[in-house]
Amino acid sequence: MSKKLLSNSYLTIILSVFVFSIFLVSCNEFEGDQQTPSFIYIKGFNVVENPAIEQSSTEGFQTSAITDAWVFVDNIYIGTYSLPCKVPILKKGNHKIEIKPGIKLNGISLTRSDYPFYTTYTNTINLKEEETDTIETMDISYRDDWSVFAISELFENSFLSFKTEGLLQDTNRLIKCNNPDTVEWGTYCGAMYLGSDETTYRVISDSIYCNNKSTVIMEIDYWCNIPFGIGMAGKTSAAAQTQYLNVMTLNPNATKGWQKVYIVLGKVWSQLSYPEYFRVFLTPLKKDGVQNGWIYVDNIKIIHYPNK
Repeated sequence: MSKKLLSNSYLTIILSVFVFSIFLVSCNEFEGDQQTPSFIYIKGFNVVENPAIEQSSTEGFQTSAITDAWVFVDNIYIGTYSLPCKVPILKKGNHKIEIKPGIKLNGISLTRSDYPFYTTYTNTINLKEEETDTIETMDISYRDDWSVFAISELFENSFLSFKTEGLLQDTNRLIKCNNPDTVEWGTYCGAMYLGSDETTYRVISDSIYCNNKSTVIMEIDYWCNIPFGIGMAGKTSAAAQTQYLNVMTLNPNATKGWQKVYIVLGKVWSQLSYPEYFRVFLTPLKKDGVQNGWIYVDNIKIIHYPNK
Protein backbone atom coordinates (compact mmCIF):
# COMPACT_ATOMS: atom_id res chain seq x y z
CA MET A 1 0.00 0.00 0.00
CA SER A 2 1.40 3.41 -0.98
CA LYS A 3 1.99 6.14 1.59
CA LYS A 4 -0.48 8.35 -0.27
CA LEU A 5 -3.23 5.75 -0.12
CA LEU A 6 -2.46 5.06 3.55
CA SER A 7 -2.68 8.77 4.26
CA ASN A 8 -6.04 8.97 2.48
CA SER A 9 -7.33 5.99 4.50
CA TYR A 10 -6.41 7.62 7.79
CA LEU A 11 -8.05 10.84 6.61
CA THR A 12 -11.24 8.95 5.76
CA ILE A 13 -11.33 7.33 9.23
CA ILE A 14 -10.76 10.67 10.97
CA LEU A 15 -13.51 12.36 8.94
CA SER A 16 -15.90 9.50 9.66
CA VAL A 17 -15.29 9.77 13.41
CA PHE A 18 -15.74 13.55 13.25
CA VAL A 19 -19.04 13.32 11.36
CA PHE A 20 -20.30 10.59 13.76
CA SER A 21 -19.36 12.79 16.74
CA ILE A 22 -21.31 15.70 15.27
CA PHE A 23 -24.28 13.38 14.77
CA LEU A 24 -24.17 12.30 18.40
CA VAL A 25 -23.92 15.88 19.64
CA SER A 26 -26.79 16.93 17.41
CA CYS A 27 -28.96 14.10 18.71
CA ASN A 28 -28.14 14.94 22.32
CA GLU A 29 -29.18 18.56 21.75
CA PHE A 30 -32.74 17.47 21.04
CA GLU A 31 -33.14 14.70 23.58
CA GLY A 32 -33.38 14.41 27.35
CA ASP A 33 -34.31 17.62 29.16
CA GLN A 34 -34.60 19.72 26.02
CA GLN A 35 -37.54 22.12 26.39
CA THR A 36 -40.19 22.92 23.84
CA PRO A 37 -39.58 26.52 22.80
CA SER A 38 -41.73 29.54 23.40
CA PHE A 39 -41.83 32.19 20.68
CA ILE A 40 -41.91 35.95 20.31
CA TYR A 41 -42.89 37.61 17.05
CA ILE A 42 -41.19 40.98 16.45
CA LYS A 43 -42.76 43.34 13.93
CA GLY A 44 -40.17 46.12 13.88
CA PHE A 45 -39.18 49.56 15.17
CA ASN A 46 -40.43 53.11 14.82
CA VAL A 47 -38.04 55.98 15.59
CA VAL A 48 -39.86 58.78 17.43
CA GLU A 49 -38.98 62.20 18.77
CA ASN A 50 -36.81 62.65 21.85
CA PRO A 51 -37.70 66.12 23.21
CA ALA A 52 -34.31 66.34 24.96
CA ILE A 53 -32.54 66.50 21.58
CA GLU A 54 -32.50 69.77 19.63
CA GLN A 55 -34.07 69.49 16.16
CA SER A 56 -35.64 66.16 17.12
CA SER A 57 -39.07 67.48 16.16
CA THR A 58 -37.97 68.50 12.66
CA GLU A 59 -39.41 66.34 9.91
CA GLY A 60 -36.80 63.93 8.60
CA PHE A 61 -34.73 63.80 11.76
CA GLN A 62 -36.14 60.35 12.59
CA THR A 63 -35.36 58.63 9.26
CA SER A 64 -33.99 55.13 9.80
CA ALA A 65 -32.92 51.94 8.05
CA ILE A 66 -33.35 49.39 10.83
CA THR A 67 -33.13 45.87 9.40
CA ASP A 68 -32.57 43.58 12.38
CA ALA A 69 -33.52 42.78 15.96
CA TRP A 70 -30.80 41.88 18.46
CA VAL A 71 -32.54 39.76 21.10
CA PHE A 72 -31.49 39.27 24.72
CA VAL A 73 -33.27 37.19 27.37
CA ASP A 74 -32.33 37.82 31.01
CA ASN A 75 -29.29 39.80 29.75
CA ILE A 76 -28.09 36.83 27.66
CA TYR A 77 -27.69 37.29 23.90
CA ILE A 78 -30.04 34.97 21.98
CA GLY A 79 -29.37 36.01 18.40
CA THR A 80 -29.81 38.54 15.59
CA TYR A 81 -32.85 38.22 13.33
CA SER A 82 -33.98 40.00 10.16
CA LEU A 83 -37.21 41.90 10.66
CA PRO A 84 -39.99 40.92 10.94
CA CYS A 85 -39.05 37.73 12.75
CA LYS A 86 -40.29 34.86 14.91
CA VAL A 87 -37.75 34.07 17.64
CA PRO A 88 -37.67 30.71 19.48
CA ILE A 89 -36.74 30.94 23.17
CA LEU A 90 -36.02 27.88 25.31
CA LYS A 91 -37.59 29.34 28.44
CA LYS A 92 -41.03 29.63 30.01
CA GLY A 93 -42.53 31.88 32.64
CA ASN A 94 -41.67 35.55 33.27
CA HIS A 95 -38.41 36.65 31.69
CA LYS A 96 -36.78 39.96 30.84
CA ILE A 97 -36.75 40.56 27.09
CA GLU A 98 -34.48 43.19 25.54
CA ILE A 99 -34.54 43.99 21.84
CA LYS A 100 -31.95 46.30 20.29
CA PRO A 101 -32.42 47.81 16.82
CA GLY A 102 -29.87 46.56 14.30
CA ILE A 103 -28.46 48.17 11.16
CA LYS A 104 -26.05 47.41 8.32
CA LEU A 105 -22.90 49.45 8.79
CA ASN A 106 -21.87 51.11 5.51
CA GLY A 107 -24.94 49.46 3.97
CA ILE A 108 -23.18 46.07 3.88
CA SER A 109 -25.08 42.94 4.92
CA LEU A 110 -21.96 41.30 6.39
CA THR A 111 -21.40 44.18 8.82
CA ARG A 112 -24.59 44.01 10.83
CA SER A 113 -24.51 45.69 14.23
CA ASP A 114 -26.81 46.90 16.95
CA TYR A 115 -26.98 50.70 16.90
CA PRO A 116 -25.75 52.19 20.18
CA PHE A 117 -27.35 55.60 19.62
CA TYR A 118 -30.89 54.17 19.65
CA THR A 119 -32.78 53.21 22.81
CA THR A 120 -33.52 49.55 23.63
CA TYR A 121 -36.94 47.96 24.01
CA THR A 122 -37.25 46.23 27.39
CA ASN A 123 -40.18 44.28 28.82
CA THR A 124 -41.01 41.29 31.01
CA ILE A 125 -42.99 38.65 29.12
CA ASN A 126 -44.69 35.53 30.43
CA LEU A 127 -43.38 32.94 27.97
CA LYS A 128 -45.45 29.81 27.33
CA GLU A 129 -44.26 26.71 25.52
CA GLU A 130 -45.39 26.47 21.88
CA GLU A 131 -47.18 29.82 22.15
CA THR A 132 -46.22 33.03 20.38
CA ASP A 133 -46.24 36.49 21.99
CA THR A 134 -46.42 39.29 19.44
CA ILE A 135 -44.44 42.44 20.11
CA GLU A 136 -46.02 45.27 18.17
CA THR A 137 -43.92 47.87 16.39
CA MET A 138 -41.67 49.33 19.09
CA ASP A 139 -41.17 53.06 19.57
CA ILE A 140 -37.52 53.96 20.10
CA SER A 141 -35.56 57.21 19.92
CA TYR A 142 -32.03 58.55 19.88
CA ARG A 143 -30.37 58.32 23.30
CA ASP A 144 -29.79 61.83 24.58
CA ASP A 145 -27.32 60.53 27.21
CA TRP A 146 -25.04 58.88 24.61
CA SER A 147 -25.64 60.80 21.38
CA VAL A 148 -23.71 63.95 20.53
CA PHE A 149 -24.83 65.44 17.23
CA ALA A 150 -21.71 67.21 16.01
CA ILE A 151 -23.55 68.00 12.77
CA SER A 152 -27.27 67.80 12.12
CA GLU A 153 -27.91 69.18 8.63
CA LEU A 154 -31.58 68.89 7.64
CA PHE A 155 -31.39 71.70 5.05
CA GLU A 156 -34.27 73.59 6.64
CA ASN A 157 -32.17 76.49 8.01
CA SER A 158 -30.67 79.41 6.09
CA PHE A 159 -27.02 78.55 6.79
CA LEU A 160 -25.64 75.15 5.79
CA SER A 161 -23.00 73.10 7.61
CA PHE A 162 -21.23 72.34 4.30
CA LYS A 163 -19.41 74.70 1.93
CA THR A 164 -17.65 74.15 -1.38
CA GLU A 165 -13.95 74.12 -0.64
CA GLY A 166 -11.98 76.79 -2.47
CA LEU A 167 -14.97 79.00 -3.28
CA LEU A 168 -16.14 82.22 -1.64
CA GLN A 169 -18.50 81.96 1.31
CA ASP A 170 -21.44 83.23 -0.73
CA THR A 171 -20.83 80.65 -3.46
CA ASN A 172 -21.70 77.01 -2.99
CA ARG A 173 -22.14 73.92 -5.16
CA LEU A 174 -24.26 72.26 -2.47
CA ILE A 175 -27.57 74.10 -2.73
CA LYS A 176 -31.01 73.82 -1.20
CA CYS A 177 -33.65 72.19 -3.40
CA ASN A 178 -37.39 72.60 -2.80
CA ASN A 179 -38.74 70.68 -5.79
CA PRO A 180 -41.73 68.74 -4.37
CA ASP A 181 -41.00 65.87 -6.75
CA THR A 182 -37.57 65.54 -5.17
CA VAL A 183 -37.92 66.51 -1.50
CA GLU A 184 -39.04 63.64 0.74
CA TRP A 185 -38.92 65.29 4.20
CA GLY A 186 -39.63 68.87 5.19
CA THR A 187 -39.40 71.68 2.65
CA TYR A 188 -35.81 71.32 1.39
CA CYS A 189 -33.07 68.82 0.68
CA GLY A 190 -29.49 69.35 -0.45
CA ALA A 191 -28.56 69.09 -4.13
CA MET A 192 -25.26 68.74 -6.01
CA TYR A 193 -24.98 68.71 -9.80
CA LEU A 194 -22.13 67.67 -12.10
CA GLY A 195 -22.21 67.84 -15.88
CA SER A 196 -20.08 65.54 -18.01
CA ASP A 197 -17.92 68.51 -19.08
CA GLU A 198 -17.49 69.94 -15.57
CA THR A 199 -14.71 69.48 -13.06
CA THR A 200 -15.58 67.66 -9.88
CA TYR A 201 -15.44 69.49 -6.56
CA ARG A 202 -15.44 68.88 -2.82
CA VAL A 203 -18.16 70.01 -0.40
CA ILE A 204 -16.77 70.02 3.12
CA SER A 205 -18.35 70.39 6.55
CA ASP A 206 -17.73 72.81 9.37
CA SER A 207 -15.03 71.71 11.80
CA ILE A 208 -16.03 68.92 14.19
CA TYR A 209 -14.56 68.54 17.66
CA CYS A 210 -14.41 65.07 19.20
CA ASN A 211 -11.89 63.63 21.68
CA ASN A 212 -13.73 60.37 22.35
CA LYS A 213 -12.08 57.74 20.17
CA SER A 214 -15.07 55.41 20.24
CA THR A 215 -17.87 55.14 17.68
CA VAL A 216 -18.33 57.98 15.16
CA ILE A 217 -21.14 57.52 12.64
CA MET A 218 -22.35 59.56 9.70
CA GLU A 219 -26.02 59.11 8.81
CA ILE A 220 -27.17 60.30 5.40
CA ASP A 221 -30.25 59.94 3.19
CA TYR A 222 -29.40 60.11 -0.50
CA TRP A 223 -30.77 59.74 -4.03
CA CYS A 224 -28.47 60.05 -7.03
CA ASN A 225 -27.81 59.13 -10.65
CA ILE A 226 -24.02 59.41 -10.30
CA PRO A 227 -21.75 58.07 -7.55
CA PHE A 228 -20.31 60.30 -4.87
CA GLY A 229 -17.53 59.87 -2.36
CA ILE A 230 -17.67 60.47 1.37
CA GLY A 231 -14.43 61.23 3.18
CA MET A 232 -12.74 62.73 6.20
CA ALA A 233 -10.20 65.54 6.36
CA GLY A 234 -7.80 66.23 9.20
CA LYS A 235 -4.19 66.72 10.29
CA THR A 236 -2.08 64.01 11.89
CA SER A 237 -0.32 66.78 13.85
CA ALA A 238 -0.53 70.53 14.26
CA ALA A 239 2.36 71.04 11.83
CA ALA A 240 1.15 68.55 9.22
CA GLN A 241 -0.73 69.28 6.02
CA THR A 242 -4.45 68.48 5.90
CA GLN A 243 -5.08 65.00 4.53
CA TYR A 244 -8.23 64.01 2.63
CA LEU A 245 -9.06 60.32 2.97
CA ASN A 246 -11.93 58.52 1.29
CA VAL A 247 -14.27 56.58 3.58
CA MET A 248 -16.56 55.04 0.97
CA THR A 249 -18.32 55.65 -2.33
CA LEU A 250 -22.09 55.51 -2.64
CA ASN A 251 -23.31 54.17 -5.97
CA PRO A 252 -26.19 55.55 -8.06
CA ASN A 253 -29.67 54.53 -6.87
CA ALA A 254 -31.82 56.60 -9.23
CA THR A 255 -34.32 53.79 -9.83
CA LYS A 256 -34.66 52.97 -6.13
CA GLY A 257 -35.41 56.40 -4.73
CA TRP A 258 -34.25 57.71 -1.37
CA GLN A 259 -32.11 55.39 0.73
CA LYS A 260 -30.37 55.74 4.09
CA VAL A 261 -26.93 54.54 5.14
CA TYR A 262 -24.97 54.54 8.41
CA ILE A 263 -21.29 55.17 7.65
CA VAL A 264 -18.47 54.27 10.05
CA LEU A 265 -15.91 57.07 10.25
CA GLY A 266 -13.72 55.63 13.01
CA LYS A 267 -11.37 53.59 10.82
CA VAL A 268 -10.36 56.55 8.67
CA TRP A 269 -10.20 58.76 11.76
CA SER A 270 -7.63 56.34 13.19
CA GLN A 271 -5.60 56.59 9.97
CA LEU A 272 -5.41 60.32 10.66
CA SER A 273 -4.15 59.55 14.22
CA TYR A 274 -7.43 60.70 15.80
CA PRO A 275 -7.17 64.49 15.45
CA GLU A 276 -9.57 66.19 17.84
CA TYR A 277 -10.71 68.48 15.02
CA PHE A 278 -11.73 67.04 11.67
CA ARG A 279 -14.23 67.57 8.86
CA VAL A 280 -16.22 65.34 6.52
CA PHE A 281 -16.70 65.94 2.82
CA LEU A 282 -18.80 64.90 -0.17
CA THR A 283 -17.39 64.62 -3.71
CA PRO A 284 -19.55 64.08 -6.85
CA LEU A 285 -18.03 61.58 -9.27
CA LYS A 286 -18.65 61.24 -12.98
CA LYS A 287 -20.36 58.21 -14.48
CA ASP A 288 -19.92 57.12 -18.10
CA GLY A 289 -22.97 57.87 -20.19
CA VAL A 290 -24.49 60.38 -17.76
CA GLN A 291 -24.53 63.92 -19.13
CA ASN A 292 -26.29 65.63 -16.25
CA GLY A 293 -25.40 64.14 -12.90
CA TRP A 294 -27.45 64.88 -9.80
CA ILE A 295 -27.09 63.99 -6.14
CA TYR A 296 -29.73 64.76 -3.53
CA VAL A 297 -28.89 64.42 0.16
CA ASP A 298 -30.79 65.06 3.37
CA ASN A 299 -30.77 64.47 7.13
CA ILE A 300 -26.97 64.36 7.43
CA LYS A 301 -25.91 63.65 10.99
CA ILE A 302 -22.46 63.11 12.51
CA ILE A 303 -22.95 61.33 15.83
CA HIS A 304 -20.45 60.30 18.49
CA TYR A 305 -20.28 59.51 22.20
CA PRO A 306 -19.91 62.44 24.64
CA ASN A 307 -16.49 64.05 24.77
CA LYS A 308 -14.33 63.24 27.75
